[in-house]
This record gives sequence, structure tokens and C-alpha cells, in this order.
Amino acid sequence: MGQGIARAQVADEDRATARALARHGYEAQQRGDYATAAGDFQRADALVHAPTLLLGLARAQAGLGRLVEAQETCERILREGVDAHASAVFVKAVADARREASALRPRLAWMTIEVRGPPAPRVEVDGAVIAEAALGVGRASDPGQHTVKAFAEGFEPGEETFVVAEGARRTVTLSLHSLPIARQPATAAQRLRGEQVPPPDEASGSTPFGAKAGIAALGLGGAGLLVGGVTGVLVLVKHAALTRACPDGHCPPSESGDVATYHALAAVSTVSTLVGAGAAVVGAALLIATPRTAPVAVYAGFLRIEIVGSFR
Repeated sequence: MGQGIARAQVADEDRATARALARHGYEAQQRGDYATAAGDFQRADALVHAPTLLLGLARAQAGLGRLVEAQETCERILREGVDAHASAVFVKAVADARREASALRPRLAWMTIEVRGPPAPRVEVDGAVIAEAALGVGRASDPGQHTVKAFAEGFEPGEETFVVAEGARRTVTLSLHSLPIARQPATAAQRLRGEQVPPPDEASGSTPFGAKAGIAALGLGGAGLLVGGVTGVLVLVKHAALTRACPDGHCPPSESGDVATYHALAAVSTVSTLVGAGAAVVGAALLIATPRTAPVAVYAGFLRIEIVGSFR
């Protein structure tokens, strides 16, 4: 027998309140209202710690089907014991707790949870996270329905709901499968940097040849269209100036240099536009024929060309 439950100074008001709660809890237990009984006995014991109140709590927990808690509450009574000068009521409560703990023990269900795949998964049983040390070994459980979930970074989550009877043993095995790299969440460091995990081909740099050729052709086409557009504008400006200097389409000898420049710009604009359009068509055809995860787009602006896209 241990040293017994410590005798702390308790105010008369608290002692009277605890006695009323215990009486109310006993009456609720007699009606089968175990939830109310458990609450009353728990609050009463918080005011005046006593084996009789813990025993009432254990019986209410058992009535609720919380057999693991009930058995542990009985074990607590046995660990604490009572001193040699304890009342007969307290001594009887310890004896009753020993008998009821023995009766509860074979009623407990046991589940063994195994997770295959990740080395250190996060496992929840009915929404509560369990310790990693509890995996792969028998774990005491209340009989009834349970849901086991397992999570790990880079893996698909696993879940299983099952029913285990009193005194039964059940092994639950969850196999978690790796996520495709493109679907894996960013690591904590990457999230802090605002980065995202790249898709497989971007991570490995394995862009298909057709995609490379298509991008190159689109780049050439964009450059050609850009040059054609710029020189086209210069042609229009030069044409307007020559129209003013050459009435009726006849230019004086002094304008021969501007005329030559006009024709050169016109030729460059025409050739650049034709080459750019042709290259753009070829590039687009190559990209369409190459599997990709997102469309490729070319943006051409003043002195700027952008190509946006990804492949797989």
C-alpha cells in the first residue's frame, strides 16, 4: 500500500460542494446518464481528491464505453492507495477498484497500426495524434468504431475506418504511395522563399527535342516579326517624307539617297515579316505536336520577346 492520497487543507465550502456533486453524480449514474455522472465526479475530485470519487468516475467512464480511461482510473486508485488511518469507505473503494480493474482488463480492445511507405508518418486515431513509438505494437483501445489516418510529406494520405469488439485484436495497415513530384508540396524552406517545387521535366531539365526546336523557331519568328514591324514603321515614315519631296512621283536627284534607303527598308521589312511569319508557323506546329503541361505563348513588344510555357 502506498502513502495514500495526500490530505490537503480543503475549505468547508469546497468539501460541501464536492459532496453535493458526488451525490448528483451517483444519481445520474443510477439513471444511466454516464456523461453527467463523469462530469460530476471529475469536478468533485478536483475539489476534494478521494478514492471514492475516482471510483465513481471510473464507473461512469466504463458506462460511456471509455474502457481504457476507466481501467487507468482504477489503476490510479491502486497506485495512490490509502494510509493506515483511512476510513473504511476509502479502504473499500481501493478494494473495489482492484476488482473492477481486473474485470476491465480483458474487455479492452487492442489495435496494431502499421504504416508502409514513409519512414516517419504522422498518424491520427479518431482525430488524436499518436506517438511514433506506438506504431507497430499493440495499443489499448476502446471497443467500437475507429478511424485511423496517416500523413507524410510527399505521400498520398491513407485512411481506414473499422470496428473492433471487446477483447479483440485488430491490425490496421496503411500503405502510403509517393506523390508525383509535380504534386508534392513545397518544403518549409521553399515556402519561406516563396518557391514552388518544379514539375519533373523542369527539375531534370529534360525538355523534348521538338519543344526545343519549336521554341527556337518561335524565337526566330518573333524576332523576324519584330524587325519587320520596326522597319515597316520606318518605311511608312520615309514614304511620307518622299511624298512631300517628290510631287507627282518624280524625285529630284537630291532625293536619290532617301529613295535608295526607302527601297532598302521596304525590302528588309518584307523579308523579315515573311521569314518571321514562316518561322512562327513552324514553331507553333512543332509545339502543338509536342506533349506539354501548359500552352506556350510568345509575346512580342517593342524591343522585347517573351516565350512562356512548360513541357513534360
